[in-house]
Amino acid sequence: MKCPGCEHMNDGGNFCENCGTRLVQGVAESGYSHSRPAAAHAPIPAAPQPNAHVENVKNVSKMYFSYFLEVLKKPVAATQNANREQLVNGLISIGIFALIIPLIIYLGLKEAGMNGEFMSMVIKPAFSYAIFILLIASYSFVAVKLGKVPVGYTDIIARFGSMLIPFLALFLLAFLMSLLGMGLYPVFLGIGFMGSTFIVPPLVISSFKRDYPSGLDTLYGTLLTYLAIFITMGAMAAFLLSTLLDLIESKLTSFFLF
Repeated sequence: MKCPGCEHMNDGGNFCENCGTRLVQGVAESGYSHSRPAAAHAPIPAAPQPNAHVENVKNVSKMYFSYFLEVLKKPVAATQNANREQLVNGLISIGIFALIIPLIIYLGLKEAGMNGEFMSMVIKPAFSYAIFILLIASYSFVAVKLGKVPVGYTDIIARFGSMLIPFLALFLLAFLMSLLGMGLYPVFLGIGFMGSTFIVPPLVISSFKRDYPSGLDTLYGTLLTYLAIFITMGAMAAFLLSTLLDLIESKLTSFFLF
């Protein structure tokens, strides 16, 4: 072995016979390395991280489903103390409620052979229904404020949306019946719509007014809310009627041109 100091060739041993320098065996000369294999030094790939948005949607869905079942068992008892902490659940209820009505109508027209764009027949009307529900909740908020109740708008929306759940269940039942071709689904749809329009507002108003006897009485607040609802329904009926007439006219025009 060659000495690294004086380059004297040694027959063996740990030290040079000429200068006494310590002899070190290199990796290339020994053909062996005491280090770990290169593969052992390779970084272990990290496990894929779940998408934060997907996980949030899953968690919100689970919480809403649990809340939905809880309210469905005892609607008034479960919602009479709901406040802004249940705002997300209330908004989800309003969103589903607004979407089901045009979706049922869309599927019914499609089954009858009247095809239309999903955006114009479902999404846009759903926004209209959502605005309609929010207007009713806003009228209830005005009635509560006239009753001198110190409450915020988000509290009203949360409680209103929570009290919609029993009628939302009727809507979901009507939707399922429409998919199965059962002719009774319009009955459940009508009951759900009328209940959400005329039963939920007085329940919301009275639930806030029970501890505040001063201000506008619950009865008069409810009557004012009903008056505003009828005016809004008249405006919406005219809008929906014109939309329906435009749809029928476009279908007839395309039929005769064909």
